Amino acid sequence: MLGELTLKRLNRYLLTNVLKFLLITEIAGIVIFTTIEFFEHMDIFTSTFSNFLNSILYLFLRTPYYINLMLPLAFLISMLILLIIMIRNNEMITLRTSGISTFSIMMPFVGLSILLTLFSFSISEWIKPFSSQAAEYIYRVRIKKEEPYVFLKNDRIWFKRGNFINNIDNYDQKKDIIKGLTIIELSDDYAVKRRIDAEKGEWLNDSWIFYNVIERRFERENIVEKKTFKELKDLIRENPSIFKAIERNPEDMSYKELSRYIKRLRRDGHDVRRYLVDLYNKISFPFINLIMVFAAFSVGLRYVKTKHISKGILTGITVGILYWFFHHISLSFGYSDIFPPVFAAWLANVLFFFAGIVGIITLRT
Repeated sequence: MLGELTLKRLNRYLLTNVLKFLLITEIAGIVIFTTIEFFEHMDIFTSTFSNFLNSILYLFLRTPYYINLMLPLAFLISMLILLIIMIRNNEMITLRTSGISTFSIMMPFVGLSILLTLFSFSISEWIKPFSSQAAEYIYRVRIKKEEPYVFLKNDRIWFKRGNFINNIDNYDQKKDIIKGLTIIELSDDYAVKRRIDAEKGEWLNDSWIFYNVIERRFERENIVEKKTFKELKDLIRENPSIFKAIERNPEDMSYKELSRYIKRLRRDGHDVRRYLVDLYNKISFPFINLIMVFAAFSVGLRYVKTKHISKGILTGITVGILYWFFHHISLSFGYSDIFPPVFAAWLANVLFFFAGIVGIITLRT
């Protein structure tokens, strides 16, 4: 009974302090990221008072993204700070001599990491998609004054210029590639006068080049002329930034939205492997919080009393940088079809999990 009471008090002490450090670290990270982004766009943010007010709203809407991005690193740094403080105050020695194992000390952090995993997934699923879309609209339309004549319907891009109605089946933001362009020219009485279909388009040297183009001309709903072109330039003149203002980045979609989008692309015969990497990453990313517990104990319990807290912060940042490096390299290999999508999304998690397990097992207790 006394042992259970002691463990409950210990768990309360550990969780209270790590949550305090987590809140401080998270706020510091958000302030750093928002400050960097403000100064990156300071010229346009401060060009008018209206832009300045819109920039504040834009940065506020970006906050959920920063919270989710910083959470694993903030959690790791918070645990390292607490462990180092406990070592310096001889609290860790007291716990060990009382018969409390490393596993028992880890358990409240594992429980908290599971809650943070669910919290991270909830943000990316229900909050970040809406806040990111709103932030993008404010930045491109209300701050940069780009025309909002392009809109998204049924996961396809539509825009109108004069008598021309344009439809884009799929737009790849990362490569500036259009797949499936349809242009319909209407007569003054709104009858279809001409239709152009292009299989693929690339943004090269500040202009669009389309491939495998078919042009059809109509009279009274009958095809009177048909032409095919292997390559055709400037079917549309819109800059890629116009489409980026409306097209959803896979990273800003929820798991459900991206899954539905992938099903449509697959049904239309498009290659979806790079989108599958983003889909699986939406599941793997929140679990970083759990892996950070093993990383923190593997590294933090190796400290001696003479070490400073700043060393723990630096170590946490270093481990975080190493994780992001391996994770993004793995995702890049997934995008390039070198790694299978599931393998690319989970590789860094698995490596750091087993590295943490090995680090904890080899501790001298």
